[in-house]
Amino acid sequence: MLTERESPSVASLSPETAAASDGESQDAAAAIGRARGSSRPGRILSAIVVLGLLLTGVATWAAVRADDNTEQRLLAGQTRQASAVLSTAILLVQQPLTEALAAEQLVSRDRGAAVFATVMGRHVGERQSFLTGSLWRQHGERFREIRSVGTAAGVREGSPDTDAFLQHAVASGTFVVRRDTVDGQPRIAYALAEPKTGLVVYADRAVPADGRASVDRDTAFADLDYAIYLGTTASSVITTNVDPAGLPLTGRTFRTSVPFGDTDLVLVTSPHSHLGSPLSQRLPWILLVAGLLLTAASWVVARKLVRAQQQAEQNTQTITMLYRRVETLYGEQRALAERLQRSLLPHANPDIPGIEVAAEYVAGAQDVDIGGDWYSAIVVGEDSFAFVVGDVSGNGVDAVAEMARARFTLRAYLLDGNTPQTALKKCSRQFNVTDDGHIVTVLVGVGHWGTGAITLASAGHLPPLLMAGGDADFLRVPVGPPLGTGASAYCSTTVVMPEGSTLVCYTDGLVERRGQELSTGMTRLADTLGGASCKTVHALVSDLLESMRDDGASDDIAVLALRRTTR
Repeated sequence: MLTERESPSVASLSPETAAASDGESQDAAAAIGRARGSSRPGRILSAIVVLGLLLTGVATWAAVRADDNTEQRLLAGQTRQASAVLSTAILLVQQPLTEALAAEQLVSRDRGAAVFATVMGRHVGERQSFLTGSLWRQHGERFREIRSVGTAAGVREGSPDTDAFLQHAVASGTFVVRRDTVDGQPRIAYALAEPKTGLVVYADRAVPADGRASVDRDTAFADLDYAIYLGTTASSVITTNVDPAGLPLTGRTFRTSVPFGDTDLVLVTSPHSHLGSPLSQRLPWILLVAGLLLTAASWVVARKLVRAQQQAEQNTQTITMLYRRVETLYGEQRALAERLQRSLLPHANPDIPGIEVAAEYVAGAQDVDIGGDWYSAIVVGEDSFAFVVGDVSGNGVDAVAEMARARFTLRAYLLDGNTPQTALKKCSRQFNVTDDGHIVTVLVGVGHWGTGAITLASAGHLPPLLMAGGDADFLRVPVGPPLGTGASAYCSTTVVMPEGSTLVCYTDGLVERRGQELSTGMTRLADTLGGASCKTVHALVSDLLESMRDDGASDDIAVLALRRTTR
């Protein structure tokens, strides 16, 4: 930074130089002064450009990493949805085989073939599940066909290959699968056996000419490039929506396996478009362009200031002030990059003796990764701990800022040893909905792990639910006004958690649904948790979100569960 002492003003010249009468000496001194004056601004301008580019690069890199992590999580989630669709389709394949085999066993041997034709015939045809189906009976090491329906099958009586495939079905204990070719057409063949009676049901279905099966036309596959393999062999692709010459899929991919009879279906996916929000995709470019524009603007401003300084040394103080203003702008840009980085850091729950803690946050569908819900658990003394679950109204960066302010304010009061009601009372003075534009609901608890006693206070928040002895009941906690509606006093209640019990705290996104009363969602929550006490606390939270969350909901969800372990 340029200071008044460093300014190449006339006053900085020595008296000897100023008084020199020799014109040549004066010219030399002036040249030295101009060289010194021009080198300093050049270094300053270079530093501004380097610093601006560095901060722009860091912010852009952080945004790219955040978007990349989000894309990988979304790809994993959508792939698991697609694998669930495959699992359902597998049941639809196995069911007709099981029905046909079971129906044959309910009648006499003489009528078994006719019954098989009736039952299996409902699933065989051009628009049905299979192209062909047949019933076989084992005779020693050979198999004899009893009845068949549909077109030409990929197996024939007396063929060693047929006997080996059907024998494999008898020995497997489940249905077996293989890939066949019948008259140049690829097919998937299935066989299901009843070892006690020696009966085997065989069926096959064609691989569609366009490489697409009905199952992968489901919306779970809509945004994905995918390939489904039978087993782990790369050449055993069953269906794909890309040119087979482009396999295997490259770039960002996710792989999962689904049990399929005696083998597996391997689903490999890759997004063919951006899965996240448009903002997360464009944010790196926004930061890059904004950073470059800010750097260029700062360079222009600095260059003008340098010229002004060179033209009027007496205005050094003004130029210094403007340089400090430029440095402030860069400090704000640096702080923004650091805040973005901190917001992406994961948080770990503390180790509390005798208490297992599990928590999870899920962003709403319309505001991915940006919301005002939060949870926190901290150790506040030798034998006590505290926890908070809160919800800030609205969403976006402002809601996140209010959430951070509420979270750290309450954390400070609790670490100072304040009770829940006192912490809420002090915190309520820090918020005003008129100024902030947000209201904050909070549930605060302070517990003692030795006795299991927990003191609870609420600022407009939903009541927690206690699971004990196979029952799940909502606790009656006195409800005070939300933060931001004016300074208020709060009341508390104290409960004792039995050993093995679990306290579940949550935000309203878990139970609220558009068009439904809140009581309906809370009843559904109690019913869901009623028989879940045998699960681990982490599995409890995950399964609760899986069963209660509405994929189309726009509100965030935060869940915090504390279990008192058995000594």
